[in-house]
Amino acid sequence: MGFWHTGYMEFHEPEDFDFTVDPSPPSYPCEHCGKTYLSKEALWKHRFEAHPLRRPVMFLRGRELGTHPVRITRRLAQEDVRVEGCDCATINGRDISVSSLPSFIADVSFDVCKVVLSKSDVRVNFELDIRIASESDLEGIEKQFRKMAIGGRLDTRAIEEFILTVDVFKSAIGYCDGLCAYLYGILAKEKASDSSLKYEAYISRFNKAAENLSVYERPLARTITSMVDFHFNHFREAANKSGASRIGRVANRYAFWIESPNHKSAMQNAGNEFFSPLETLVTDWETEQILRWGNRPLKDLKEETDEIESFLIRDLAEFDKVKLHILLGELYVLSGDLERALSHARAVRNLPSLERWAEALISKISEDIEDNA
Repeated sequence: MGFWHTGYMEFHEPEDFDFTVDPSPPSYPCEHCGKTYLSKEALWKHRFEAHPLRRPVMFLRGRELGTHPVRITRRLAQEDVRVEGCDCATINGRDISVSSLPSFIADVSFDVCKVVLSKSDVRVNFELDIRIASESDLEGIEKQFRKMAIGGRLDTRAIEEFILTVDVFKSAIGYCDGLCAYLYGILAKEKASDSSLKYEAYISRFNKAAENLSVYERPLARTITSMVDFHFNHFREAANKSGASRIGRVANRYAFWIESPNHKSAMQNAGNEFFSPLETLVTDWETEQILRWGNRPLKDLKEETDEIESFLIRDLAEFDKVKLHILLGELYVLSGDLERALSHARAVRNLPSLERWAEALISKISEDIEDNA
């Protein structure tokens, strides 16, 4: 994984390694129709005009909350909390005026706030698990993470030592839990000899990592969650989180293929090779290979189809095989090898998220074969 398998540290000084990344601008999706907006105000206007209130609702930083518990790790400002469609409120059983609810929540540093909003006979429950992580604790965990990476060893013992060193950073323990879940998942996925986890356990570890880290607005957390999204083939989500980084460009490329399957050009000109120490740090070996191919123009990959095909028949995760089928399908269409392109489209046509791409490719190939008959 990352620096542990690329040899990057052998040729670079530690000061080259930082925790910066250029994220995409923030976006605010509507929970009801999926449209996204560039500001909280635009989302609220859409929400109340296009989806009239039928029940009390609560927004945190522009996101409408559901009924599942929400963990909050960054201090809220009063304007970050908004409620609509209610005339009564309680917090942990205590009555509170609706107008004072935002300021009350913004003052909480560490507590579970069970909020009930009601209007007439309609009551809606929300649970806010507020654990404000201090900047010093977050930086302390990242400093130890750097040391582990510079040590050049990723195994169970290295992770256990990391856990011991960050135990003093109590307010950010959830950050540590998310990082460790991902690291243990990598060991399972790479079938490390000292890992006690079964191979398939990496899926639950990746999901836990994404859940724990999604609440931390940190470059390291965002990079890992985008990596998890990319692995599970949630390409648009990965692209939105990663901005101009390599994984962001490759994820955007896959999203383009899937969302615009009738395109005439298969995005032949991908971005130039881009190296991010932070991104490479948390990339498992198989994903690293896929990113290297996925970041190159298709015309430059024509001579590497045999290598990619050989990689595909390895003992890979099914999620990774899907990426290779898509890449090879697009590559063979470009090179004119329609029969091979057809085989890769058929391999994923039964996956709901790829049905449109596969059927479009199959249809195009069939038309081309008929025209050439």
